[in-house]
Amino acid sequence: GNESKLVMKDDKRSAYLVEPFCFAPGGTLRLEVRDFHLRKEGKEFPAASVDGRVGFIVRHVHGTEYSSANVVHIAGQSCMLNKTPLDKPEEAKVLVNAPNASFAMSIRQGKEGLYSVLFSNCVPGSTASYSLSLSMMNAGQVFVSAGDVPLEHCYAVVATLFFALLAAWVREVRFNAEGVMKIHYLMGLLVAVKAVSVALLAIKSHFTLRTGTGGWLVQASYVMAFMKGLLMFAVILLIGSGWSFIKPFLNKRDKRILMVVLPLQVVVNTAMVVVEETPPGTMGWLTWRDILHFFDIVCCCAILFPIVWSISYLKESSIADGKSQRSLAKLKLFREFYILVFCYVYFTRIVVYLVRATLQCRYSFVSKTTSEAATLVFFLVAGYKFRPRQNNPYLKVDEEDQEGTELYEASEVPPGTQTP
Repeated sequence: GNESKLVMKDDKRSAYLVEPFCFAPGGTLRLEVRDFHLRKEGKEFPAASVDGRVGFIVRHVHGTEYSSANVVHIAGQSCMLNKTPLDKPEEAKVLVNAPNASFAMSIRQGKEGLYSVLFSNCVPGSTASYSLSLSMMNAGQVFVSAGDVPLEHCYAVVATLFFALLAAWVREVRFNAEGVMKIHYLMGLLVAVKAVSVALLAIKSHFTLRTGTGGWLVQASYVMAFMKGLLMFAVILLIGSGWSFIKPFLNKRDKRILMVVLPLQVVVNTAMVVVEETPPGTMGWLTWRDILHFFDIVCCCAILFPIVWSISYLKESSIADGKSQRSLAKLKLFREFYILVFCYVYFTRIVVYLVRATLQCRYSFVSKTTSEAATLVFFLVAGYKFRPRQNNPYLKVDEEDQEGTELYEASEVPPGTQTP
């Protein structure tokens, strides 16, 4: 939504992005500043003494021209407030020359698009303290960016498809009870959590669009992000390590990966949801966003290692038993799973962000919907590959496999170390 409230205390940044918003014709922007004052070298001085050197700028931007990072870069070169006139007639400067200030504007036909509210402090060595209330909405009391208006319907469709996938999975488990393993129950639970998570996003988008706030649904989204992150990475790691499909246990190496990646990914997933709900103008927002994206990609890369280890083990196993049909089938299956996970990570962590950066703001819903659709396809393909099947010789752990896992365990022992 776009009822942003910021309280700044001794903020030393010279410039930053407060909030972007995609306006349709008839949209309105209202900005209100309270209790504004500057401090330099331990002394406080009134805003009136620096008239024209501190204020806010409303810019009509395109793409990443005034992204969070670019604002910092531009501010380091020159004071943005010194530029007169501004680039476009629909843009505005709000100079703060009193403790309290306010500003309002509406978007005319033909001037719609992405607008960014920026703060600029051109007094070197000073810090700013103030309380800011920023309200941005589109015509018809629509409290979200123009590009987010279709989200409630997009999420509703995707949630329905996830529930349909869940129903199909429950049917598979019921009708193939003999081939069901423990991992299949976890896979079903993951689909259920994901379906509920996307359904909550649809409901939250509905209320945010009409009221400007998601209410209790914001807290619910934090909980679902925690559960989804935990289950999704647990399932991928367990499948990748071959648990249930290759061996009935986890070795020490698998457990180490689980103990490191799972807690980290859960924290990252939950923190990313919190950051998305926080205005970009908040101190440290840009740094935290970049740190979280970095660790998210690290976690995604880490889950590939157990799959590589399983492929290596299956290669050795196929050689040991004379390239039996079952060993070769398992090897092919895990190679396909590796490619599937790699493509999913690459698409959702890189391609989706590139799409978001290149699309016009009124199509921002496309990148978010595409990300959810990619997850749906990933679940569908992975579920099909590892679905329960009665008397399936390729996904069955028998006594021969349990004996073969000794080779898997032994492969972890450093050369020259004697095993009991």
